[in-house]
Amino acid sequence: MPQVHNSSRFFGVIEDLNLSEIKLSSYNFRVSDVVEESLADCIRQHGLLQPIVVRPKENHFEIIAGCRRYLACKSLGWKQITCHVVQLNDMQMFEVSLIENIQRKSLTPLEEANAFRTYVCDNGWGSIAELASKIGKSSSYITKRIALLNLPDDVLEAIKNSSLNPSSAEELLSVKDSMKQSDLGSLIVKKRLPITRVRDLVKNDPLYRENSDKTEVRSELQPFNKSIVALRIAMNRLGTIIEDEEDNWLIYEFLMYQNKILHNQIDTIMKAKRKYARQIFRYRKILNH
Repeated sequence: MPQVHNSSRFFGVIEDLNLSEIKLSSYNFRVSDVVEESLADCIRQHGLLQPIVVRPKENHFEIIAGCRRYLACKSLGWKQITCHVVQLNDMQMFEVSLIENIQRKSLTPLEEANAFRTYVCDNGWGSIAELASKIGKSSSYITKRIALLNLPDDVLEAIKNSSLNPSSAEELLSVKDSMKQSDLGSLIVKKRLPITRVRDLVKNDPLYRENSDKTEVRSELQPFNKSIVALRIAMNRLGTIIEDEEDNWLIYEFLMYQNKILHNQIDTIMKAKRKYARQIFRYRKILNH
């Protein structure tokens, strides 16, 4: 008999469903459907410790969260699986699935980027700031992730196969020429350049830098950058604590509220930084005339 289940996140029932009735979501963020052997082994030994989350759709059920666990159970030959059945619309389902994957850190940088673009640009479900608030990330984090998708295909391939880390790839965004982006991306991979060296090349090498004024302005913006880094570190540490308190909804909701405050502080500093940068450029233009 289905059991009614209520949590701080959503209301639904817990029941065992046939795997044949369950399908992957059309909003599945995972590019690969390869079964993780370690997860399958864990489920074989200890069982399914947490139900997967699904919603009714037409004549089947659609997975909202738990795709990896579903595939693992399927590979083990299971006929049924315990599910948390909820009623959510497309936007709500997307948000829950995205938050689940973000908290578990199960998405690659490009999978995150595509998910963010789908939410903000393709479906128009909300602004970058609104999405950032819901998933506990800063607006700048989401903006940079989406911007990665504008890099050349060879750079994206390097990010995909993990030969180029996303932080280094983000530095390429300030290089406006796509050929130069590809050349620098290839150099980073070939020489295994650290992020500090990449930043130095982008700022100071005549081949890559846009102009010297931008380099000088960056140095004046360091107090803003340091403040943003400090707040991001605090958000990451708080995120780790939040993961451990999901079952205690009172503490969970309180910590999520604090996380939102940190996120808003980052946004405020980012806006002040952009305003200050514009003022500097205007002032220098006046001096140069």
